[in-house]
Amino acid sequence: MPLEEFADLPYEKIVRWRLAKVYGIHQMFYDLGYGSAEDLTPTDMDRILTKLNSTFDLVMVAERYDESLVLLKDLMCWTADDVAYLSINFRKEKPATNKIAPETREKLLQLSYPDAKIYEYFLKVFEKKVEAFGHARMAKELAAIQDANKRLAEKCVVNEDSPLRAEKGMEWVGVVGRVTVRRDVQDCVDVVRTEHDMLNDVRDRQRLWVERGWRGNLSQVVVSPR
Repeated sequence: MPLEEFADLPYEKIVRWRLAKVYGIHQMFYDLGYGSAEDLTPTDMDRILTKLNSTFDLVMVAERYDESLVLLKDLMCWTADDVAYLSINFRKEKPATNKIAPETREKLLQLSYPDAKIYEYFLKVFEKKVEAFGHARMAKELAAIQDANKRLAEKCVVNEDSPLRAEKGMEWVGVVGRVTVRRDVQDCVDVVRTEHDMLNDVRDRQRLWVERGWRGNLSQVVVSPR
């Protein structure tokens, strides 16, 4: 369906279209526990935003990921190594883009009104947090994370044909980029695992922990490979 045709559909029809009953219009609003925004007034939206802001200590911004990590690191009293990452699950090629007519853009914004308001609101909150953190301090912390990322890459990344390469939990789809890491260092394996594989591991650990009567430390529970 062309984007222009989609934008012309009535909201009450689109809001009921959810792939697997999960994925659809204004996804952030839905994931936060809200359904249709059909009868949502500006006052209602303001009340929701205020509630969300009081619930979350930090809302990270995807296109300002490293700055988000700095704020998270500071909030959690972590080190740069705690938030170091390898770039994975990114598109190898930039997707083709079409210029969207202003009227179509406006219709899409209206259809995704709750998500647009959430983004605009929390971007302003984020920018205030960055300002309060301090630009010089932020620059220093960003450099520390970049250094930590380099150390992580030197520790973990191997060639595709390396006999040490990890395979389990690396089932990323072909259109996204990924890195090959060594399998003999668990931290290296964990940092590039798919969300589902990591989530299954956490659930298995929790299940075993409960079965053992909540004894011991959850982080020390060892599960058998799937």
